[in-house]
Amino acid sequence: MKYAFLTATAVAAVLAASAGAQDRSVSMSGISVDYRGNVDGDGEFSGASVDVSGTFGGDLEVSGGAVDVDAEVGGELEASGGAMDIRGRFDGFAEISGGAVDIEAQFGSDVEISAGALDISDSSRFAGAFELSVGAADLYGTYEGAMDVEFGEMEFGGRALQAVEFEGDKRSGMFRRRDRSELHISGQLEAGGEICAHRVEFRQGASVGGALTVRADSEPSYPTGFDTSNIRFEMRDGDDCD
Repeated sequence: MKYAFLTATAVAAVLAASAGAQDRSVSMSGISVDYRGNVDGDGEFSGASVDVSGTFGGDLEVSGGAVDVDAEVGGELEASGGAMDIRGRFDGFAEISGGAVDIEAQFGSDVEISAGALDISDSSRFAGAFELSVGAADLYGTYEGAMDVEFGEMEFGGRALQAVEFEGDKRSGMFRRRDRSELHISGQLEAGGEICAHRVEFRQGASVGGALTVRADSEPSYPTGFDTSNIRFEMRDGDDCD
């Protein structure tokens, strides 16, 4: 396999080579990395600032302090950084880790995300299993596979087609007071599932289409007229969410 090894000191060469590098894989590293191009192979980019746009027939790996990706990727995605903006279409398995992550994308396989803060747009779609560990999140979009989410505070305004497992921060310590997790639901849980958190609120627009067990430190709050027939509430009574 041919590789083009490029640094941020040769940005002009990168841009010039990208148009003719369609049978190659591309690797770039430097302080500031900016790539625009289409390749049949893999892409690997790292730097303090990384901006990648194009199509990749293979895998894409990006890492940096500030990461901006707008790409179509036929293989797997591995992305890590401080502040991250992920857009495009990703056909293979995706692993994303960052401080603050914004996603507006289509994913064709399983996705694993760990983030301090996460924002997923309403136009996003996840075809496979979705696994998330996050401090604070706004989750919109469509989730076709199973959802397994650990969170501190979360707004779920999306559409979950399979049963979900939403789990608030685990309690620990002598007095077990650390968990103050909050879950606000304005989306659709079409197959129900299990929720465990300190506090759970169902908002206008929310619906539950299958059996849902809610474990919390107080009963969930509901908007006027909300259908609770599929919801079974259990008091946590000092237990953790395991």
